[in-house]
Amino acid sequence: MNGTAAKPAETPPLRLVFWELTARCNLRCRHCRAEAQEDAAAGELTTAEALDAARNIRADADPIVVLTGGEPLTRTDFFDIARACTGLFSRVALATNGTLVDDGLAHEIVSAGIQRVGISLDGASPEIHDAFRGLPGAFDAAMRGIQALRRVGASVQVNMTVTRYNRDDLPRLLDLALELRLDAFHVFMLVPVGCGAEISDEARLTPEDFEHALVWLAEKTFDLRGRIQIKATCAPQYYRIMREVARRRQLDLPGAGSAGHGMHAFTRGCLAGSGVCFLSRTGDVQPCGYLPIVVGNVRRRRLGEIWRESEVFAALRDPRRLEGKCGACGYRVLCQGCRARAYAVTGNYLAEEPDCPYVPDGYGGPGGRPCRGTAR
Repeated sequence: MNGTAAKPAETPPLRLVFWELTARCNLRCRHCRAEAQEDAAAGELTTAEALDAARNIRADADPIVVLTGGEPLTRTDFFDIARACTGLFSRVALATNGTLVDDGLAHEIVSAGIQRVGISLDGASPEIHDAFRGLPGAFDAAMRGIQALRRVGASVQVNMTVTRYNRDDLPRLLDLALELRLDAFHVFMLVPVGCGAEISDEARLTPEDFEHALVWLAEKTFDLRGRIQIKATCAPQYYRIMREVARRRQLDLPGAGSAGHGMHAFTRGCLAGSGVCFLSRTGDVQPCGYLPIVVGNVRRRRLGEIWRESEVFAALRDPRRLEGKCGACGYRVLCQGCRARAYAVTGNYLAEEPDCPYVPDGYGGPGGRPCRGTAR
């Protein structure tokens, strides 16, 4: 020891905040993370508290802010909050089921400064989507919402949650997004939390099916470059697969090397706690919406302080602390595995990713098996 204090690790910038404004929703989706309900949940941030939280976030960072729920449009003060956010942050997006959006509301969304609207579609037909969403007519209502938003010039993306029920509809839904001339197609892999935990055994893809779906998505990402932006969420191994496909096809990665962290940035896998955090309807701060570990509350501390000082966030930022085959994997910095899925299955957010079949060279851990169907 030479008496010199170790230099503390530099805090990474906060890139993205998913802000759950309410638990209230008009749908009853089978896989809902938020376990949505008909009325606002007890303790939801008031308008004044939400505006104060937005100002405090901006005092420390300028992340992309995604306003979500439940269904955020059910809040009567939604546009008060939205306009405050667009006045503070460079990039604000809205995640909605789309069923409440008509021409008037679409115009108000654009006028409020929302730069991207993500609408959930879990199938290319009413039969599949309505069964997921728990409401007959949900598909047609979402389609009307998309069309209304397109008429006023909004940037729109489709968000699809993939399970065994709808995996075969992936190509049809992508074709629909292209037909509608949407800006982005985002695929979410089911994480067993909330209502998703209750259906996880029957609905979750096997690790091998998970891999096959992501290989297909990666191939489409390259094939459709310039026509639509494609991204996988809650699937950090997608970034490994993208590099495998790029090497095989001798192509550059879409978005690689682009400046900043905009809507189309190509970064890396799990960013929970290291680039992303989740702000709940009651002000709780979590690494992500699917990892239910509360590290603070904005009613008591500024989000910037929580971001800098949380021990959980510090652990998530250090790939050397990953366990099992994730800890042995040469892709661990790029991918890191889904920390929420590891926590849901094992109770340990640093455990190996349970839905990834990839086995690092030379790894002999328990249950190891070769990865089949990768794009090497």
